[in-house]
Amino acid sequence: LEFEPGTKVQYSDLGMILLGEIMRRASGRPLDQFVAQNLFTPLGMKSTFYRPDKSFLDRIAPTENDPWRKRIVRGEVHDENAFAMGGVAGHAGLFSTTHDLAVFAQMLLNGGIYDHRRYFSVETIHRFTALQSGDRALGWGKPSESDWTGKVLSPQAYKHTGFTGTSIWIDPQKQLFVILLTNRVHPTRENT
Repeated sequence: LEFEPGTKVQYSDLGMILLGEIMRRASGRPLDQFVAQNLFTPLGMKSTFYRPDKSFLDRIAPTENDPWRKRIVRGEVHDENAFAMGGVAGHAGLFSTTHDLAVFAQMLLNGGIYDHRRYFSVETIHRFTALQSGDRALGWGKPSESDWTGKVLSPQAYKHTGFTGTSIWIDPQKQLFVILLTNRVHPTRENT
């Protein structure tokens, strides 16, 4: 342990990988199949999946000219750990579109309901998006007074960002969400 449990919150890929494995074992189904059946398909998120089919390749931006794989990565998970896990992991590997993410964000803004169907309870959303420590919730980031987010968004807002340059912000107090899908790592992760 790096610190005593309950004294600090820190984002961890390993924690999200473990959560994905817990979901797989608890459901008895691979993570990608479980979330597709229970969340993406019922929400109508037709362009959200792990390991996208080659027919979607023209809709997917290339990520890094990866020195490890010795090629430009496109249409497959960029994260090395998720790649080693076959492209399906709790911390990386999900492909989506702004439309599908807007549906997901609206469902969260609706308190877990979308198109008259409940996906999450209000209590579950609050538990996972409540400030834990610093600027972290459980799997989500929170606004920080040290950057623009603390000046523009309410304290109830939460976010998730991706290494390659993606981000989603949801602010229930202001009833808004912001989705930004960019490509920070092309042609290299040294791109700042």
